[in-house]
Parts: sequence; structure tokens; C-alpha cells
Amino acid sequence: MWGMSSESSCRRCRVYCDWVVDPLGCLDCSRLYAYDAKDGGRYVGCVEGVHLAELELGVLESCVEEGRTFGSIRAARVPLPICAARVDSAYPQRLPEIGCVNPEFHEPPGGGTFTIGVRGSATPPDGA
Repeated sequence: MWGMSSESSCRRCRVYCDWVVDPLGCLDCSRLYAYDAKDGGRYVGCVEGVHLAELELGVLESCVEEGRTFGSIRAARVPLPICAARVDSAYPQRLPEIGCVNPEFHEPPGGGTFTIGVRGSATPPDGA
């Protein structure tokens, strides 16, 4: 619904932004689980529930071996700092003239704080 947002998607304007994960980045993650299915394939997924897809391990490994990409998967929650994640905007041409109305949404997962500083001398000018 327009105007609503969750932790992994933003709908505060008409751009429609979502956190997405590159599943190839999950291959080296310690939070990856795997199981052998009855069809003979081995499937992997995220223990933390960052994405809810269970993907065939052989397909991901062949993408890496052949230098291909797999494509992004929409995140079900805010990604962890170790995730290969980014914000994907569906309709960037709809960005309001004032810019993003929810810039905090684009902050990296686990990102630190930021500091606002003043340029120049900290002492007042002479005669003040």
C-alpha cells in the first residue's frame, strides 16, 4: 500500500525502494544453511532470514565458476553488515524535487554514526 514502509522496503514516496541481496555473496557466509532434497539437489538459504529463498547450490556455484551473475533477491528484513546488499529503486524518475524523503533507509546495515562538524577555526575572530 502506498505510504507504508517496512524495515526492508520504503514506500514513503512513489520511487519504491527495497533492500536486495546478491545470493552469490552468501556462498562464503557462516549463516548459510544447506540441505539435500529428495530430488537430489542441495539447497541453501539464510539462517537469519535476510532473504527467504532457498536456492540450488549447484546453480550458484556454476554462476561463480562461469563468471555470471545470479540476480538480486528482495530482502525480507534489513540485511546484516556481512550481506552483499544494496537498495534498489523501482522508479527513480519519480524522485520528488526535494530528494529522498527517507534518507535513513539508504544507510548501510550496521553502519556507524555520523558526525556534523564545522569547518574553520574553533576560536572567535579578533575583536569579538
